Amino acid sequence: MHQTAAHHLLRCYSSLITGSSSIKGDVSETPALYNTSVVCSFEPKVIYRMRQADPEVVTALTHRPWSLSHLGDGTPRFSSLWKHHWTRVLDVMLDWAHHHLLWNLCGVSAFLMQKNFISLDYVQYWAQREVELVGWTVNTAVEKKYYQEILNVNYITDSLLEDCDPHY
Repeated sequence: MHQTAAHHLLRCYSSLITGSSSIKGDVSETPALYNTSVVCSFEPKVIYRMRQADPEVVTALTHRPWSLSHLGDGTPRFSSLWKHHWTRVLDVMLDWAHHHLLWNLCGVSAFLMQKNFISLDYVQYWAQREVELVGWTVNTAVEKKYYQEILNVNYITDSLLEDCDPHY
């Protein structure tokens, strides 16, 4: 049995102030978006301002550990040793803030985490905080089965029906 769902994508913005007010306008013009969409961002300020603009909008923080110091495939972002080490320190601080401060300050309903960092303990961590955990980007059949049957959490994928290329 296949389920169908409505999917809505909201525009991405580089300006935080313009972005949250524009998204609020999108939602106001299409009230169904309140029940069928989530505003998510790597930038906590976007989520915070969105919640200030309209507390009824569902929001989610998106996070990938080591994102400041490393690219998605794990290679260092900077060739300069001092920049690499400095961004690693910032990564530790950002990770701590996401898990202990920002999720609550921003009032998120969900936390989107890069798939390679999710475990059963991690699922429980967010369940205890009553925050929905979502993995991204889960593309292979084996990964999808693991997320559905073992972790029992939602995930973002590039393909609903078949295997597709793995994603970092």
